[in-house]
Amino acid sequence: MIFLLNLSINKAIITDKKLNLSKKITFSNFSVKISEFDFYEIEVFNDKEFSYNELDELKNAQVQLGAKKLPVLVICQEFASTDTNFIKHLAQNQNNPYSKADAFVIKSMAHKILANFYLKITNPERPTKFFKNKEEAIQWLKQYI
Repeated sequence: MIFLLNLSINKAIITDKKLNLSKKITFSNFSVKISEFDFYEIEVFNDKEFSYNELDELKNAQVQLGAKKLPVLVICQEFASTDTNFIKHLAQNQNNPYSKADAFVIKSMAHKILANFYLKITNPERPTKFFKNKEEAIQWLKQYI
């Protein structure tokens, strides 16, 4: 009888630790969810900036989604933006603790310039790659799941 009680308690604990796959959290500049492939999917909206405040919001949302270290897919809408000081900050693992690897889907020449700067000058501490489409980015991220 005691064994069964402990078993049911353990099942409850395991259930509580599962990732929240059905929840999408939306902020004014971006949204985040866990994809069906078990990575964070972030969409940065058009004409919006992703910077220090948004990173803090992202980390809080990731805690709500299960606080797991997962690969990250970032989809940047055509006129989404950031700044070079922030991407130096983002490149450090301690500032983005829930990311195993980052795949960015970029859509503009400005994004390509920032991508080259990010990879060549800031030297990110985790695997990072930039893509033209979501499917290629997902294929690359699957190796980190």
